[in-house]
Amino acid sequence: MPTSTDPVIAVLGSTVEGGAPSPALRRRLDTAANEWLVAHRSGLRPLAICLGGIGGKGIQPEAPVMANYLESHGIPRAVLVEEAWSRTTEENLLHLRAILTHDGFPEAWAGLPATDVPDPRTLDQRTLRPGKHVPLTIVTSRSHLPRTKLLAKGLGLAVRGIPAPEPVASLSLLREAGALILWGARTVGRKLTNY
Repeated sequence: MPTSTDPVIAVLGSTVEGGAPSPALRRRLDTAANEWLVAHRSGLRPLAICLGGIGGKGIQPEAPVMANYLESHGIPRAVLVEEAWSRTTEENLLHLRAILTHDGFPEAWAGLPATDVPDPRTLDQRTLRPGKHVPLTIVTSRSHLPRTKLLAKGLGLAVRGIPAPEPVASLSLLREAGALILWGARTVGRKLTNY
């Protein structure tokens, strides 16, 4: 069983189509699987956390589909964690932080289906305890990575980001720019409300 000091590779969800990962999600999962295999060959026992609930026009949570895909690509079920409640990037990261700081981590999470693990929405949002550093890698699409790293930093998560390849698409870049502006406006609004 991994320990809380083993590296964590967190892969952010994307669309699931007919019970299978979309091409964008497959690229993220392939990148995460490669990272896991490299770490494993180096003698480490990394955890792979699949982050994704029912998003967009989806009808099923993304995390179980992601975990099944990773398992079919050589990652043992015992090191897979399913988080199937988050619907946005910010929720992905909030739930990730709640999982990493939960007293039952990783035993209460690793190898279990999403239906059998604690609901991260009900967990306290704490920062990682001093001396409890968890090497954390986040995998997402190239255009999504800058915003993800910015959000993670704002939540107190020190992350290494790995971009999954994606076709150059101006629509992705525009969507990310819009999401970044929206996040900035919400952040400023929250700070003004607290004065």
